[in-house]
Order: sequence, then C-alpha cells, then structure tokens
Amino acid sequence: MKYQLQILFFILLCLVGKLEASSLYDYGLYLKSHTVSAVERTTLYLDDNQPFPIKNDFTISFQIYVRTNEPDFGSILHLHTNTNQYIRFSFVAGEERHFPALVLNEGIITIDTPIEREKWLDVSLHLRLKDNVIEVDYDNKKVSAMVPLEDTKNISALFGQMENYLADVAPINLRNITVTQDGKQTREWKLWKHNDDVCYDMKEKAIARAIHPFWLIDNHIEWKLIHQAHIPGKLDVAFNAREALFYLVKPQSIEVLDEKGTLRQKITIREGYPAVEYPNHLLYDTLTNKLISYYLKKGSTSYFSFDTSKWSNVERNMDEASNYNHARTFNPADSSFYFFGGYGFYQYRNDLFRMKSGSYKLEQVEYERPLYPRYSAAMAIVGDELFVFGGRGNKYGKQELSTHFYFGLCAINLKTNQSRMVWQRNSPQEDGTLMASSMYFEPSDSSFYAVSMSKGGVLWKISMKDSVYTEVSKPIYNESNYQDCDFSLYSSPAHGKLFLVLDKILNDHTHNVYIYSINMPLVNEGDIRQSANTTIVNGHKYLYITGIILLLIAAGMIFYRSRCSNRKDKTITIKEIEEVPVIIGHHNTPEQPLIAGQHTIMQEKGNIQETDAVSAKTTNYYDRSRASISLCGCFNVRDKDGNDITSNFTPRLKHLLILLILYTEKNEQGILASKTTEILWPEKEETSARNNRNVNLRKLRVLLESIGDVEVITENNFLRIKWGTTVFCDYHTLLTCTQQFEQEKSEELLNRILELLLYGPLLPNTIFDWLDDFKDAYSSHSIDLLKNLLDIEIQRNHQEMIIRLADIMFLHDPLNEEALAAKCAVLSAQGKKGIARNLYDRFCKEYRDSMGENYKIPFADL
Repeated sequence: MKYQLQILFFILLCLVGKLEASSLYDYGLYLKSHTVSAVERTTLYLDDNQPFPIKNDFTISFQIYVRTNEPDFGSILHLHTNTNQYIRFSFVAGEERHFPALVLNEGIITIDTPIEREKWLDVSLHLRLKDNVIEVDYDNKKVSAMVPLEDTKNISALFGQMENYLADVAPINLRNITVTQDGKQTREWKLWKHNDDVCYDMKEKAIARAIHPFWLIDNHIEWKLIHQAHIPGKLDVAFNAREALFYLVKPQSIEVLDEKGTLRQKITIREGYPAVEYPNHLLYDTLTNKLISYYLKKGSTSYFSFDTSKWSNVERNMDEASNYNHARTFNPADSSFYFFGGYGFYQYRNDLFRMKSGSYKLEQVEYERPLYPRYSAAMAIVGDELFVFGGRGNKYGKQELSTHFYFGLCAINLKTNQSRMVWQRNSPQEDGTLMASSMYFEPSDSSFYAVSMSKGGVLWKISMKDSVYTEVSKPIYNESNYQDCDFSLYSSPAHGKLFLVLDKILNDHTHNVYIYSINMPLVNEGDIRQSANTTIVNGHKYLYITGIILLLIAAGMIFYRSRCSNRKDKTITIKEIEEVPVIIGHHNTPEQPLIAGQHTIMQEKGNIQETDAVSAKTTNYYDRSRASISLCGCFNVRDKDGNDITSNFTPRLKHLLILLILYTEKNEQGILASKTTEILWPEKEETSARNNRNVNLRKLRVLLESIGDVEVITENNFLRIKWGTTVFCDYHTLLTCTQQFEQEKSEELLNRILELLLYGPLLPNTIFDWLDDFKDAYSSHSIDLLKNLLDIEIQRNHQEMIIRLADIMFLHDPLNEEALAAKCAVLSAQGKKGIARNLYDRFCKEYRDSMGENYKIPFADL
C-alpha cells in the first residue's frame, strides 16, 4: 500500500510540474515608445533604482522583441556607475539603416548586424572591472570596448526612458532579465507575474518597478479593443479564421481588417447581392475562400467571389430575416456549417440547418425531441455531437408568452439525430446567458469557451462534464444601448487568439461596431499576480490543493480496500466517517451533527421510518459549537463563548467574509482590494465603492474579534484572512489537512479529511455569481469519494451503509442516479417497496423539473 501511495504522489508531482509553463504565454513588458507622448513612455527600474554592489564583474542579460510599425530607434538599457559613467545599449541611426550599439560617454560602438523584428533576441552586457572591458552579445554578434571601470563599486540599471536623457525609447518588448554579480546570479525577473507596476524577481523578491507599464500577459485576461467604427447603412461581418481577417460587408464595398484591426484592403462590389441584407447571416468559407450569405427562411444562399468582385445572386432580396441571433458553427468532419435557433416575426426558433462547403445548399436537419426555441445561444461541435449552450426563449416559441434564460448545455447527435440534456441548473441571474453565436472547444480540459453578454461581454469557460462555468476574462463593460445586435465569437488557433465582434444596431439603423481580441491560452488573474510574500509555487497553490484532494480520493480507497482485504471474516464498518449529513428533507446544524451510532430518521410522505445506523464508536475531531466559522452544510458563525452570532452578519458582511475566506485559500496573498470592490459594489463610483469597502472592513474586524484569533490583513493591495489556532473554519481546515497529508500520510489525517468532506455541501443556501466554481469543485470531490465508497458497500451488500452513503450523495447531488439505484434496491430488498417507489417518484419529479425531460430508466430496471 505504501508503494501504491508513492506512485500516486509521483504521478501527481509530475503532472503539477507541468503547470509552470510561462512559455505558453506571450509575456514580458511592452515598452511604450513612439506611439505615445514622451511623458507616457515606459521606464523599468531594477532593484527599485538601488545600485548593485560589485567587486570584479557584472553581467546583465535579457531578451528583446522589436515591434513593427514604429521606427527602430531609441534607448533600451541605461547603466549608471558610482563614478558617474553612463553605459547605454540603444538602437542608433546609420546612413542607410539603424544599428544596435553601445553608447558610452564619449562615443558609439555599433554592432554590424540588422535589427531583426518580430523575433525574441538574446542580449547581454558583461563588465570586467579589472580589465576595463565591456563585452556586448547581441543575438550571438559580439563586440567589446575599453572603458575605465577600475574604480567602479556599484551600478544602477534601468530600461526604457531615462529622466533628463533623450526621450526616444526603442519599440521593444522586454522579458527574462537576469543579473550576475561577481560570478553569482542574484536576480531573475521574468516579467510575467506582476502586481500593478511591480514585478518581483525569482530569487530575492527584489523589486523591478515600471512607470507607464503594459504587461503582455494581461492580453491573456483582458479583451483588447482593436477596431471601433460607426457605420451608416446596412452591414454584416464575417471572419477568416485561417488568416485572422475580418470582412465588413456593406452594400457597395467590403473592408478587410487584419488581426490588429488595421484596414488592409477595400474591395468595390461590382455586381450582385447577398442572400439577405441583415446582420448575422454571413460567413467566410476557408475551404473555398468565398464569402457566403445565407437566408435560412427560404434556404437560399449567395457567394462572393474575390476574383470577380461579384455576388452570385443577381436579384436583390428585400425580405426581413426570420432567424436573428441564431447560433452557428462549422463541422470539419463533414465540411458543413450548422445553424440553430434564432428569432424573427415574434417567434423563437429551434430549427437546425446544415450547409455543406462548396455546394452552398441549405437543408433542414430533423432531430428527435427538439430543444426549446431560443435565440442568442452559443454552439460548437465535438465529435458527432452538436452542443448548444444558453439563450433565451420559451417552450412554445411565442413572444407573447413569458420568456426565460436557459442555463444548461444540450447536445444533438448528428448521426442518430437524437437530442439530450448534458446538464442544466437553475440560475439566480436575471440576465447573462445571452451568448455570442459560437463556442470554442478546448479538448485538453473538456471545456467550451463562450462569451456571455453579462457585464457588457465576458468570456466563460464552460465544462462539458458538469454544470461548472468560470469567468476567465475581465469584463468588457461595453453596455451602451442598442435596438438590435449581432454578437459573434471567432477563434484563430493559428494566431493563438479569440476575437469578439459586437455589432450594435441603433434606432436610426446605423451600426456601432467593436472588435476585441484576447490571447490564448487563457490564464486566471490570480495566477499572474505577485506580492512580496509570493514565490513561484504560491501562484499555483490552488492547483496543488485540487490535485491533492483528487489524490486523497485514490489514497482513501487504497486504505479502505486494504482494510477490507485484511478483515474478510468480520463485519466491516466505515469508522472513518464521524459525521454524516441527514438525508433529503432534513437539515443538520453545526451544533447537532449526526454521529455514527445514533439513528437516522427519514421521512417518506408523512410516514416516519427509523433504521439503525452503523454501530461504531468514532472520534469526534472537530467542534463547531464555539469559536467557529462554518461554510460546509450551512453558513454559521459562533463566538468564543458559543453564542450564535450569524445574524450579526449583514448580507454585505457575510458576502465580504466568504469572499475573503475562499480567495485566501485559493491564493495565499488573498484577493485584490480592487477586485473585492468590483464584486461587492459593481455599480458604485470608485471613490464611493472604496469608502463602502473600508467601512465594512472595519465592521467585519470587530465581529472577528468576538470569534477569536482571526483577522483581516491588508498587504500590497491584497486582502486576506489570517487564521490563529483558536478559531475553527471547516473549509480552511480541510485545505490545511490536504497540505499536511502530502507530508504525513497518516490514517488519522485521512479520517479528519473524510469528516470534513462529509459535513455537507459548501454554502448550499448562499448565492453569489462568483461562488459557483468553489461550490462545484467542493461537491465534485465529495461525490467522487462517496461513489467509490458506495461501490464497495454494494459489493459487500452492507445495506445500512448503502442507505447512509446514498443519502449523503443526495445531499451533494439531488439527481445522483447511482444513489437512487442503490437506495431503491436496498429498500426493495427489505420489503419496503412503497417507500422505494415514493423515493423514485420524487426523484423523477425533481429530474423533470430540473432537466426539462422525463427520467428514462423505469423503476423496475433499478
């Protein structure tokens, strides 16, 4: 068993080791140069502008990336010695072209090599004091110069603009700076993780401070506006994924924009007309290099040939479209485009159409159990299935009836033409599931990426496997008014970017068009933020913890199976389980846990049925009756004297406390104060929101003092919870135990973890938009463990424990089919078929209410 655990931990460490992959991202510091005024150009001070002491030699190495569309002229690096010498590395002007050069007090030494653009280049300067020599290595081209250095004792270093020197800054991106003092490397700034204008080095946490910075890694979390225009008249937009080109199609011309939003070409339309002259009915076919306009209502198409500058249709169609805001995607398996749903003529649609590349014939695809009609859903194809997420509509497709947002993932099998509900959950939101028309699927994490128009546009990561979604970009907040709209998400894997087109049609029928881009792969904001207390590992703390919890499930099974195999001649009980939440319909408070050895009471339609629980004396490790903050099973707070002070927490204080606890466990430094303000007071002006935050922090600190040794710490613009030894928090203790288990794989520690996992779901009665990810991760890990334990008890036919485990599974997942089958089987075997049938009927009702369809497995087959 010990050997098996060692293998599991080795595999985990191997997997986690691969997560540190800054090479996957476009990172570094963008030095603002000629495109901004002199006062806005970038400076980077190393060691916060403090000098580096040296005795014999000094080396500074870095990488630069020379950008296009700006003059390759200006300063890059400035070194200043204690003897008041300035040593600069710059791009300087020549007769016919510019050169990289070493600029000294009395001269310029050029490096005779072209300045290559759009490529990362290695550069280093090595100062040998005793030899009075400076050696420069620029992309493997080397020069040296004699400079009086023997009296040098220290050197200051900065990049970019230097005060009282030429204002020109070379148009470069900068990264991977290292400093070596007297043969020992002492600094390493990757310029990847950062905290506003500060980046800490990887060795001594020394500060590199930037003035007017732009960090390239932020392109992976922020949408960048690359084009904006106000366009009168009719307009439709298409995207060429292969070359990352946009086509803004007007009645008389087509404008072609590149991935930076720059106009590359303007094409005059010589003849012909599109199939329909309304937005959201145009695409670019990369297989034939044609623009395709399609009209779903009549099944007609028209293609634009770039060779002839003509549309194929010679007659103009003035009809209004009937499928506004439909979803669309491309299936490479059959080289066909698919279109679903939409709105028009006071009706919501659920029709599915297909158009094969090259033939441009629209055909309707009939499928069984049609999805509810809707518009503004997102769509993607994975394998043989077409997935549809979100949208708004109603069961009958009538605008006269009330509508609602669909918060679930549906699928249509393109081979069998059968539809199914993948998952669905009730959303507390009144808005937010109007989606851009397409989704991007990432197979490495089995997730879709789609844009919700909540907050004016935000990218969601949507799990294919369960009802989990995460905001993975900062919101755009483009929430200006409009009469109609076309929101489209496009992906260009070759360029490593996602693009979002917002075409907002105003009351006067003009268009406000916005095009945004975001770099792939995406990264969570918490993973790129630094503080002085952060090391390279801390940024991935949450990933480690997640991996450890999964490992604990496997480790628990090894312990348990080992115990079972050594006690085949005995009746074995799960003594590890100290507390079990009561079954459906009953709520256990923190001060009244259900202990093994007591009785479980289950209520079946008014009839009370009592069954003996497992008779096992267990250790009660934790006490939630005093000095405790409980998040599992319910939100409950007790002061140091045992008084219930939950009601003292106003909704805002409760929200603030939960936010601080969960984010402190996710990131050691906690949560950015600005993000706290954004979450809690999104509608308030900045100064007012900050004042509200400070007032509520003061109130929270007073309440925490009454609980015990727990406080809120403010440090480096982050807020976090600091736990003492006298206060118990179930969620914090669980994550602490998982970390300890990595070092000490004891049975008692495993028992403690199981007890904490089985307190119940995380904050089941608390609803915040951002909280769902934490809830789902917690319940998912709990369900996995309980399923494994249930399988063992079914094999052993240990009926009492099967009932108990099934009830706990229902607590975490009311629609758990394994729990239903197991409990009904046991109740039937015990002659309680009426109770089993009642349980099954209630499950079917809840399944139908939640999933929108009947449960397919009959009672007799359970």
